[in-house]
Amino acid sequence: VVAIAKNVSEAIEMAKEHKPDLITMDMTLPDGDGIECAKSILAHVKEAKIIAISSMMDAEIIKKAKEAGMKTYLQKPVEEEELGSAIERLFLGDMLYELLQQNYQEAFKESMFNYFKRSLGYTVQFNNANIEDPTSIKSSGISIAVGIIGRHSGRFIIDLSDNTALAFTKKMLKEDNVTVEDAVLFLSEFANVISGNSCSLLNGLNRSLGLRVSPPMIFHGNDLTVSIGGIESSSFLIQTELGEIFMNIGFKKEDVQWM
Repeated sequence: VVAIAKNVSEAIEMAKEHKPDLITMDMTLPDGDGIECAKSILAHVKEAKIIAISSMMDAEIIKKAKEAGMKTYLQKPVEEEELGSAIERLFLGDMLYELLQQNYQEAFKESMFNYFKRSLGYTVQFNNANIEDPTSIKSSGISIAVGIIGRHSGRFIIDLSDNTALAFTKKMLKEDNVTVEDAVLFLSEFANVISGNSCSLLNGLNRSLGLRVSPPMIFHGNDLTVSIGGIESSSFLIQTELGEIFMNIGFKKEDVQWM
């Protein structure tokens, strides 16, 4: 506990001074109500998580608490175990995001490396890709994007030239008579497998991540710009015996709106 406030004005000043991660807020205060106090605090300390506490479990008050930006609502008398459980749920998202940030690069690298090794007997090399504009890249010809949903959402992108795509598809299908359209379809399945395997590896670290993939989006053309977006991501150039593949992976921290 970093501070205790007895009224609205003290609560706002204490919050601005200490910028706490967690605040428990009584709905009835001597000089005002907890709803307005929470709004004022969140205007200054946007990242604070506020737990509303009241003797009444009134639907209208709960609705107002939610609209004010509070994260959950507990009814008095609050047991220690109940409060501890609410706090744990609130901060689980932060812990899971840190877990993702620490492990997602290796998970996708491992999935990509194992795919080439098992399917073709090739080893691949990963180099960090230096991108001038972190929000977009010029496509080499074919881009596949796979959305990832779960406790925190993400996105997986591969981009490669038509020639590399054709060489890869011919080798995998053991068929020389392959069109670019065939390669595009094969690569969409390839991207789905890589992202699915990577999500399984990450879910194995903590099942609460709940990561799963959405259907791939396919882009093919001569003058394409691939949007990477504003999420924190990592980009790699994968050197293979069949050509170069660009890979980008990123996850966005999702905030808890209400629990």
